[in-house]
Amino acid sequence: MLSAYKYRLYPNEEQGVRLKRTLRSLCDLYNWLRGEKIRRYKEEGKSLTKTDLRALALQARRGSDELQEVYSQVVQNAADRVHIAFRNFLEGRARFPRAKNYKKYRSLTYPQSGFRLQGEVTKRGKKTELRGRLFISKMGEVRIFLHRPIEGEIERLTVKYEAGEWYACLITGQKRPEKPHIESIPKERIRGADLGLERFITLDNSESEGYPEFLRRSEEKIRMLQRSISRKKRVSKRYNQLAFQLAKLHLHTARQREDWQNKIVSKIFKEADVIVLERLSIQNILKNHNLAKSIADASFGRFAGRCIHKTDALGKHSVFVDAWGTTQFCFRCLHWVPKELSDREHICPNCGVKLPRDLNSARLIKRLGILALRRPPSDGGSSPAELRLLPSLRGMVSPSVEAGSHRF
Repeated sequence: MLSAYKYRLYPNEEQGVRLKRTLRSLCDLYNWLRGEKIRRYKEEGKSLTKTDLRALALQARRGSDELQEVYSQVVQNAADRVHIAFRNFLEGRARFPRAKNYKKYRSLTYPQSGFRLQGEVTKRGKKTELRGRLFISKMGEVRIFLHRPIEGEIERLTVKYEAGEWYACLITGQKRPEKPHIESIPKERIRGADLGLERFITLDNSESEGYPEFLRRSEEKIRMLQRSISRKKRVSKRYNQLAFQLAKLHLHTARQREDWQNKIVSKIFKEADVIVLERLSIQNILKNHNLAKSIADASFGRFAGRCIHKTDALGKHSVFVDAWGTTQFCFRCLHWVPKELSDREHICPNCGVKLPRDLNSARLIKRLGILALRRPPSDGGSSPAELRLLPSLRGMVSPSVEAGSHRF
């Protein structure tokens, strides 16, 4: 199992300039390799393989003084990125690869070697600090803030530039903890969760968390900065200053969201061994232009990804079910109770159950998840994209019943 550790880097002025120059050189190399791959295909009908792209990258390095200052494996990694971009396009996962802007080419990767981490523990009174130096080939030793210990053997390093700050992302290999047999987990340790905008998450045990709306809270500052930038001359000194402030503000909002979601996930798995979520089609949900900004701010897809990562790290399980009809049926008797988007109460005319709409959905999701535990999918239920059909209400209710398609 691979885990990522992200630490703040503090390069000196000279190292910062060299890192930026390296990113600029790699961006130019990426664009040249992309163009060469397209040209060869049009003129010769031949598609360059990963090995061909790496050979071209090393050949370009031998003839360039700027690329000579870049570690050879980092140069080959730029070729790997070109190969991955075209592969994702051909397999339908991404658009056709475009030329990179050097302002948006913000990372370089050492895939195997060329770096070495050195850390030392120091004590200041009652506080224990972990100080370190990260040796990077062609850059020298860079000061790194190790705010937490690293577990596992370091396999890869990515140096990333974000809004004026440098970060080191260390990828380590760890032994995957053994997961308990999914059928042996008691129902009390299974949590069904419904995601929404009224309450970000509602669990089947009636616990819920409201979303702080981090983007909405920063929206006025973002609007003022964007308005100021629009009146400045592009690439002027003041334009760059305001663009930098705007990037810092967006980065702060993203960090707030990430920290809050991580705390929610950790809280859930302190009392549960399995979490059951819906497989949401985020792209379809975003087509509702009245709610698109709030949905993007909530970031349901990132939350599901964090649940998957946490279950893999702790040896627990995440199960995904079909979202069809989970807001329109009663969790107890599966009677169809149609609701509009504004209806927040679930009142079943068949069995008489009355409870909040999101709580009914959470309990219905848990019921579907328990069916999944009895019939686990081929990949263990740890991925939103199941290889086999997900447990769904479609086979449990009358085919003549048409449930509403609203999710929120």
